[in-house]
Amino acid sequence: MKKTPEIQIDNFDIISSDTFKNGADFHVVALSKQHIQTMMIFQQLIIDSLKNDEKSFFLEKSEQYLTGHFNKGSKAVGLVIGDRLLGQALITQPTDAHPETGMTDMANLPAPNTVSVIQGVGVHPWTRGLKVGDKLINAWLDIAANDKRENALAETDQNNKYSWSLFVKNGVDIVSEGVDPDDGTKLYNHHKVLKI
Repeated sequence: MKKTPEIQIDNFDIISSDTFKNGADFHVVALSKQHIQTMMIFQQLIIDSLKNDEKSFFLEKSEQYLTGHFNKGSKAVGLVIGDRLLGQALITQPTDAHPETGMTDMANLPAPNTVSVIQGVGVHPWTRGLKVGDKLINAWLDIAANDKRENALAETDQNNKYSWSLFVKNGVDIVSEGVDPDDGTKLYNHHKVLKI
């Protein structure tokens, strides 16, 4: 069996800190343009860990996409133990100048400057069961509320029960269904109204 690599990351800003139930301390950190190469390595690790019929659940982002993401003022978070990256997620913060939400097929989208969208949630295969995904989603919801975003949105593949149930468990409910026009994937649209 191929050993899963540890991915190191440095020069990050800590957003919050806590302890896993197993006693390990972790930090939720802000990722930025300086971390793009590490983020790309991490997303490849996630893709390599998926079974063939699961690979469509995780949409790989190019270096160009990630650069544009940060250039538009959007964010990313990671979860680390020490300097080991164990999870990451993109947070799209649309503006009037850059209104793209990344939502594929959701009717009646709220005004862009009221929206925060999480994408590309990836969890290191070694850490499954530690609820890293929950911690990334909760960090996103906190960031969105702190940024005065009233609407937290996400979309998930209907066949990816782990993903859509993770959002529902964290109060980001399924509000509608959609279809990705590029490949026909059936989607769930998630929405949570935030108290700001």
